[in-house]
Amino acid sequence: MSPAMRHATHHLLALGAAVAASASAHAQPTFELLGVAPQTTYPASRGYAISSNGRIIVGIAFTASDQIRAFRWAREVGLKLLPQAGDRSLDSAYGASDDGAVVVGYASPINARVIPVAWVHGKPTILPTLPGAPHPGGTAGDVTSDGRTIVGSLRPNGGSSAIGVRWRDGKVEDLSGLPGDVTFRGPSAIAEDEHPATLAGAGWDAVGQRAVRVYRDRVSQLGDIPGAPHGMEQMARDIGDDGRRIAGRSSSATVRSGEAYLWSAPTGMVGLGTIPSVIMLSSAEAISGDGRVVGGLTGADQLYVYRGFIWDPVHRMRHLDAVLDAHGVDRQGWSIEEVNSISRDGTAMTGTALNAARTRGEAFLVTLPPWCWADCTGDDVVDFSDLLCFLNRFERAQDPRANPIDFFYCDVAPD
Repeated sequence: MSPAMRHATHHLLALGAAVAASASAHAQPTFELLGVAPQTTYPASRGYAISSNGRIIVGIAFTASDQIRAFRWAREVGLKLLPQAGDRSLDSAYGASDDGAVVVGYASPINARVIPVAWVHGKPTILPTLPGAPHPGGTAGDVTSDGRTIVGSLRPNGGSSAIGVRWRDGKVEDLSGLPGDVTFRGPSAIAEDEHPATLAGAGWDAVGQRAVRVYRDRVSQLGDIPGAPHGMEQMARDIGDDGRRIAGRSSSATVRSGEAYLWSAPTGMVGLGTIPSVIMLSSAEAISGDGRVVGGLTGADQLYVYRGFIWDPVHRMRHLDAVLDAHGVDRQGWSIEEVNSISRDGTAMTGTALNAARTRGEAFLVTLPPWCWADCTGDDVVDFSDLLCFLNRFERAQDPRANPIDFFYCDVAPD
């Protein structure tokens, strides 16, 4: 058997496993609102993160127009406000372990700077700052599924300049001096691959903010979307569990205010496009742990009108509303504004939904069945044409820089 045939056979076997997993999944998507804070005068909430297993959601809930509280949601108990970390503080939650025992974010006591916080079994704990820092402040942005490693940023001198840090089992580590081709400013997301885990975040060069990957504690830029100008501020928002794929937003040759991208080492930064109809931007905010589904938002020319999307290498970019509508899910007039976080298998996600009048936002949970990986043509029928489709895409995928979407589809393993 030739090497190419062995590779194709390996991927076809992986494809068969994906088909079996898809066939065993539930068929009907769901949409539900997670609620708001009790006895609030400003009923609104926003979902920022979902645990890898899809069981815990965290974010913010408003108790008044100028008062924000962190919340944790689980099906067994519903939406519960987390205890405040300071006197009359404004709190926010950005990440959670799989069991919900560790939630991370920040607190901002009235007339004081933002401080990084971890809620451990519901108790708020201010994370340690760097030795000798006269004005500690910062944010915890993500946590591993086991709750042991937290990443974020600190502002040790109280100014606007932030440095990246990592808290491991309660001990803080300064990441600002990591070697690489750009100065590391801080992480936005952490993978589950090894220790030290791979990070996605921001760096800084002579042009401005750059999207970066930190692998084995070395910083490297992600490059640019082909054809795009180099000058726009980049963002790396999320990273897959194995650290091999990163999603975010960068400058674009075709999208005025920035384009969502998916990055891998073989393909480089790949623009995911937009959805037609006066779209001026797309931004990837989330990627599933398995690296197959991307979520985020698109923006129209009307000011502050955003719509949440999901993307995969078969269906490409679709508004999440349209996906739910196609399955007959009744959203009772609510529309998805943004997708902020996706579970490991890509079937559960959270973000913010808006009511029909677009005057109220609320955190949501959407569940979808795994899309059938064997349906290569995307026509909801698995037949011989899908096998031919896969073989054709597999051949093109051997040149991932030229045919990145085929590569993302055919690397079923993904390795």
